[in-house]
Amino acid sequence: MPPGDRTSAKQRGSFVSNDETSAVNTPGWLGGVGLSIWNAKLKAQRFLLIATGAALTLLVTFQVFTRYVLGISVLGIEELACFSAVWLYFIGSSHGAWERGHISASLVDVFAKEGRLPAGIKVIASILTVVIAVWMSVWAWQYFAFSLRRGSTSPDTGIVLAWVHIIMPVSLSLMTLYWVVEAGSAIRSFFSQDKSK
Repeated sequence: MPPGDRTSAKQRGSFVSNDETSAVNTPGWLGGVGLSIWNAKLKAQRFLLIATGAALTLLVTFQVFTRYVLGISVLGIEELACFSAVWLYFIGSSHGAWERGHISASLVDVFAKEGRLPAGIKVIASILTVVIAVWMSVWAWQYFAFSLRRGSTSPDTGIVLAWVHIIMPVSLSLMTLYWVVEAGSAIRSFFSQDKSK
């Protein structure tokens, strides 16, 4: 998009404007069908966040009402609430990775605000994050495959646990994707400092 173009992100069919792209893990070069797919994935994540959050709230509220007002306990509510919480946490984690909202405890930012040192450390940290995320994603996919083969079900509701576990590898894979984008951004930023000097 040319500089000075005032079309909004909504008019271009994007979740984020060009100014916001650097603050989230949406590749700035992405456009057309690729950007539409990327945004559809984000819409699905947000829908799942809202749905699982609402389900968790309703299940806990229903359980409290039935237990303390009606004096009965409904079988399976705790399981469904736990399953909703697992989905909520993992989808929330992947969305937080897209927003670059994950917690950082870097002391380098305190001592060296700008320059090559913090940029270089950010590159190393980003690459290490991607390596660990890839490893965790592979591990999670293997766990899902094991869970699927085993065919375990929950004791109260009879839900196949593999369908609860599927959110782990999916979300970890999304986090890996977002951190690859962030690592690419950190590497470009590091090398652009060389060109500006």
